[in-house]
Amino acid sequence: MINIFQLIRQVINRMFPAKSIEQVERIDSPLTSEMVTALETWGDMYTGKAPWLKEGTVKSLNLPALIASEIARQVVMEAKWNITGGTDDKSGEDLQNPRSEYLRDEFKKLMDDLRLKLEQGCAAGGMTIKPYPKDGHLFFDWTMDWSLYPISFTNDHRLKDVIFRDSFQDGKVTYSRLERHTLLPEGIRITQRAFKSLNRETIGSEIPLSDVEMWKDLQPEVIVKDTEGQLFGWFRVATANNVDVDGPMGISVFHKATDVIKEADFQWSRLLWEFEGSELAIDVDPTVLRPKKDGNGGTVVPHLNERLFRGVDLGEDASYHVFNPTIREASLINGLNNMLMRIEDLCGLARGTLSEVNSEARTATELKIVRNRTYATIADNQKALEQCLRDVIRAMDKFATLYGLAPEGDYEVSFEWDDSIVTDTAEQLGERLQLLSLGIVSKAEVREWYFGETKAQAETAISTIQQELLQQNMEMLLMQGDINSQPPKV
Repeated sequence: MINIFQLIRQVINRMFPAKSIEQVERIDSPLTSEMVTALETWGDMYTGKAPWLKEGTVKSLNLPALIASEIARQVVMEAKWNITGGTDDKSGEDLQNPRSEYLRDEFKKLMDDLRLKLEQGCAAGGMTIKPYPKDGHLFFDWTMDWSLYPISFTNDHRLKDVIFRDSFQDGKVTYSRLERHTLLPEGIRITQRAFKSLNRETIGSEIPLSDVEMWKDLQPEVIVKDTEGQLFGWFRVATANNVDVDGPMGISVFHKATDVIKEADFQWSRLLWEFEGSELAIDVDPTVLRPKKDGNGGTVVPHLNERLFRGVDLGEDASYHVFNPTIREASLINGLNNMLMRIEDLCGLARGTLSEVNSEARTATELKIVRNRTYATIADNQKALEQCLRDVIRAMDKFATLYGLAPEGDYEVSFEWDDSIVTDTAEQLGERLQLLSLGIVSKAEVREWYFGETKAQAETAISTIQQELLQQNMEMLLMQGDINSQPPKV
């Protein structure tokens, strides 16, 4: 198998020169112009470059980055996972083999970076995670949807044909590589094409792969058979697409709140201006600021605090006036807080995630209702992310076989996602213990949930505990028998 993946990965440009790619690949993009514009806007908003921001006039609250960060944090919060070689039927212990151990160790690297990368994926509406082998290990390319060039999709809305772009700068020349993955009945066809350009905004002219040192060993085309799907995982934000209602792409977690985020930035700027405009100032007559002669024949300008003193021709006998207006921050803050609550609603977040809700009294039932909004948002994205990660592990297993990275062997994958957004662990434990006392659930089911054990592990642990308790009771009975058998003291 030709080693087409052992590459030094370079920084990928955020947006494709779409028209150039369409021309060189002779394809038409399935993305509407509205979707392309939206992808560009999400990238600008996330990086603090929203089109409505103006230096010194309209400042950003950085809400897009905050929203994406908060959703990503809650999606992966206390997530548990494991890759094993199966479970022992008798002991319930996890089994391992060289293949499962290799996949587990390599996958841990992905999970260590997941939260930070997922934040960007949430902002972009989705992302791909593409494993590749190098020096006996597996590494991962993370490509956000605003850097993808999708060509076609399957009937179940998965990427069927897609282009990844890899670019780097060498002096004034930009080198680009288009890596196209096409799903076929027999497997995946991967094509590689190289280009160079003096203009970073265009793809330029095609060159042989051998002209670039790091790409010289690549084959223009190769087919990887029996992959059972693409050799990467695709996470798509679990929110209905209202930019292109018939399109399969995801949308940014903050897209539906774009207009309100814009108004919040304006409101925040008004609030800052209110504080700045109401700063204490002293208007001083210019005569006070006239230069004076020093002892050496030079001139000296009186040193004054520029923020506090302002030279103004008062036109009267008074030499100064104090400017100290009343700050009208309360109404501006209330207006901003209402906007933040609206943003929370539009982004599927509970009240209080961005806004201040201390003034609102809430009962336990009301709190549970508002938490449910966040729970639904997070649970849906956890489900989408798990499917993506399982596809990544499947691709990792394929690479391990193709490149002989680990001996053949079976593996099993498990994920457990935290659901304490709605109820905390203590509350959930109380509910389950109550169900246990009513005979609705078993002890094994409670242990499976609380300790994250398999059914076999839980049953084995319960059996061990019961045997220990029986042994303790027997010892106590024997001790009581010994005491009763002793003759009474005279």
